[in-house]
Amino acid sequence: MKYAELSMKFRKFFELPSSPVAVRIINDASEKKTSSQPMRFCEMVRRSAFYGESFVFSVEELTCTSAELALGFTEPSYGEVYPRIKPANTKLVSVSTLEKTEKKPDIVVIIGNPRKIMRVSTILAQLHEKQPVEVKFKGEFAVCGECTAIPFMEKKVNLSLLCNGARMFSGYRDDEVVMGFPLDDFVRIAESTEEKEITNALCGCIMDDIPAGAVSAIEKIGFGKGTDQFFGRFGSEIVRLYTPKEKDGKITSLTLHVPIKFKDSNTASSANEKAKEILEKPLLHRVRDNWIDIALPLDLGETLNRASMRGEKFEALVKSGINTILKETEKIKRKAT
Repeated sequence: MKYAELSMKFRKFFELPSSPVAVRIINDASEKKTSSQPMRFCEMVRRSAFYGESFVFSVEELTCTSAELALGFTEPSYGEVYPRIKPANTKLVSVSTLEKTEKKPDIVVIIGNPRKIMRVSTILAQLHEKQPVEVKFKGEFAVCGECTAIPFMEKKVNLSLLCNGARMFSGYRDDEVVMGFPLDDFVRIAESTEEKEITNALCGCIMDDIPAGAVSAIEKIGFGKGTDQFFGRFGSEIVRLYTPKEKDGKITSLTLHVPIKFKDSNTASSANEKAKEILEKPLLHRVRDNWIDIALPLDLGETLNRASMRGEKFEALVKSGINTILKETEKIKRKAT
């Protein structure tokens, strides 16, 4: 499977609003630098994930001495430093979105909130014979060391809660954490994810890409703008509204989503079997740990930007969908428990 396919499959399944980032450690001068503006490595990773930017840089373009050590550009002057790539033979480092990379990356880095990283950890543990995910972090050398040097040197997935530098200077939000994968582990997880219809429907989208007029129209219905989805309370349920993007970047559908929590995964699996009898397409459902996701795609028949200009017609379409998904959710709750 090509890297672009792996990236899209991973993003859709885990509903990530940003792209996985491919990092290559280059030990010779065979490639040309593309970056001339000095900045932090962790900033490059975040800009690549959220804005699709690419960088090939040397130590001269780094503004962070911690990253110089962690990425193997320089040896420490005094004592040992951990984590770092050693021996320090790195000449260049490449950073780009996984879907854009043409060369085999060494490491793949993802940015997500704790809920999304929790789901990744669950799949990771299953792939490693249900062994717990063991991670090392101390709030220093975060993206460069904990999520790049450790996966590179120790061939293990690692998590970072980030560091002051990343949060203060590189734009990482308080609700974001970062995970780094050796390429093989990332490929195994991406290839193990299925449930194409619902994962496509619940694909995250960078909310800043949505036209302001469309945001206002959705908020007028009663939703608030979250990180990668809208959400609002309707009756007794929190309904989420996703804006899945097509391959050409257009948004021509919306997805309403209600997650139902059960006491354990066995109960959720049993309820999901009941849902197969109760729900009819276009309603979608899947079991996820001790949850069932109920989703209803709404075809707009045109781009979101144009549809949202139609005022009452747009509002009626979305409200009709909300009524439908709430009614079906109530059926699942009543008959499955």
